[in-house]
Amino acid sequence: MHVAIAGAGVMGRLLAWQLARAGHRVSVVDPATGPAQPGAAGFTAAGMLSPLAEQEHAEVEVAALGWR
Repeated sequence: MHVAIAGAGVMGRLLAWQLARAGHRVSVVDPATGPAQPGAAGFTAAGMLSPLAEQEHAEVEVAALGWR
């Protein structure tokens, strides 16, 4: 399967890596010509990538989304 991912930020690149490891062809497209500017998710919300990182402040249902 060939998968196109819109956005080369933290999540887009991690998704591309996982899909490529699973044997898929991956294309990542992003309109930016260089590194992300301050204010991008990788700079401001890295802790939000894991519901467990926010467990102290999150509802149980939200934290449970990160449990496996």
